Amino acid sequence: MVSFPREFYLVTGLATLASMTESLISPIFSLYLNERVTSPMELGLIISLMPYTTLATQIPLGMVTRRVGFWWVVPLALIGQSSCHLLYSLATNPAHFYAIRVFHAAAFASLHPTLMSLASAVSPEGKRGEGLGLFLTSVGLSMMGGPLLCGLLLSRFDYRTILMLSSVIPLIIFPVYIGLLRTEALGRHLSKNTRNEGLYENPWRILKGIVTLRPVQALTYVRFTFAFTMAITTTVYAVYAVNNLQIDPSVYALFITLEGLANTLSRTPTGRFSDLIGRKKPLLTSFIMLTAVFLLFSEAKDPVTIGLTMFLYGTAHGIRAVSEWSLLVDVVPRGDRGLANFYFSSVFDLGSALGATFAGSTAMMMSTPMILKVGAIVVSSSVLVVSLINVPRRANPQKSEN
Repeated sequence: MVSFPREFYLVTGLATLASMTESLISPIFSLYLNERVTSPMELGLIISLMPYTTLATQIPLGMVTRRVGFWWVVPLALIGQSSCHLLYSLATNPAHFYAIRVFHAAAFASLHPTLMSLASAVSPEGKRGEGLGLFLTSVGLSMMGGPLLCGLLLSRFDYRTILMLSSVIPLIIFPVYIGLLRTEALGRHLSKNTRNEGLYENPWRILKGIVTLRPVQALTYVRFTFAFTMAITTTVYAVYAVNNLQIDPSVYALFITLEGLANTLSRTPTGRFSDLIGRKKPLLTSFIMLTAVFLLFSEAKDPVTIGLTMFLYGTAHGIRAVSEWSLLVDVVPRGDRGLANFYFSSVFDLGSALGATFAGSTAMMMSTPMILKVGAIVVSSSVLVVSLINVPRRANPQKSEN
């Protein structure tokens, strides 16, 4: 059996800790903002500002890393992440959040696609699906561990204090990263001397070639619909659950932990399974499940039903993520995968930004259950799109180079 190298696990560990810092505040961030802003519209704008900014910077930053290497991405992301979480806790005026969100997005935009590219680069060629499944399990672990820690902290601290405490985690990761870089434990991929072999190629021509691939076009649509609907839950569902359904914030954090657990458990098996049967069937299954999830969210009133729906949501999320990224890697030539990862992350940012804006603006005119039903309609359209994707069972990326 071909094993994964040490570099793969180190990159995955870094991704887990960095993602946990974000997921630690995810159950409470909209609640924290709700205490400090004047309307649902402003709440939606502040939340959506981060993906809007990331959208504007993602592809340009991808082109920068293609030319100068990856070495600068992780330090900038960790310093920015720590600073922003601390600044959130110190903000005294709603206007402060706008500036912080822009800085947060600019600093953090490149981290996930960069680590994804590194994990893909060091994965054995015949086990890319399993490798991406293992790597994306790091996101699932953080989605479970962060909210769990948040729930525990809520029993003793307020939202502001939790934000301050979360700023410490990146500072713990940073010296570890520097030590690994100095000893070259992450190999040549993070060296300052590393340059992409396509240094003199036109990145816009490469990006155009990626986007014209039919499977990539289909993946773009389905990824957008997922991000759009996920942003709806991030923006308004926590406020609805706590304020309207009278769910205790610590219990809601436990629900997010349950979602993260399901997300984690589904990712590695999905990677292995999709290596055997292809990416299409798991992807189709995930969007059928997501449609059911949003309908359940719109009707659920009791904690048991909400908890079970969260678990189903996490399962669908995990299956979708691994299937999407694995299919993208299958159809994009090896040398273009780094830029493709940045493009794919930009699609998610666009969907998240528009979804948060939609949720915040319509919350003033429409009930949250009705907004969730709209989300079910949007995500269900991807079932048809996925069913029409026409790719080989095991795509050969080398054929896509011409």
